[in-house]
Amino acid sequence: MRVDVADDRISIAVVLSAPQEDAWRLLTETGHIRAWWGDHVSLDARPGGALREVWSNGRREVVTAGLVTRLEPPRLLAMSWADDDWPGETEVSFALEEKDGGTQLLLVHSGWGIHPPERRSGLMEAHAQGWGGHIERLARRAQGIR
Repeated sequence: MRVDVADDRISIAVVLSAPQEDAWRLLTETGHIRAWWGDHVSLDARPGGALREVWSNGRREVVTAGLVTRLEPPRLLAMSWADDDWPGETEVSFALEEKDGGTQLLLVHSGWGIHPPERRSGLMEAHAQGWGGHIERLARRAQGIR
């Protein structure tokens, strides 16, 4: 897995050991999403469908929400993304491409310029770590999907 944090975007690339159709199911079906992302996440994977993630940062409950902005099965899922105390939205995309008998997944989380510079770096690092953990669990789940 390769994780890059630069400028206004987080990029994570990994090759999943599953065919592209199966990788798509991992990203879009409720049972799979709950297994790798968590029971606290709901995603209606259709154009305009809602994303909702309720979690705790140790001090308070946080709601992350968004809408599916692009859906091109089985290769692209994109959505808006914002915590309830953010000044605006960012964008998260998952792109899938067949590679080496598996599927290349590229996650890009962009639009961090909505945050003031003094807050941006910390938020981006925290999200890079969080996404990294989720993508590791997704990759493990992909190994057993066949």
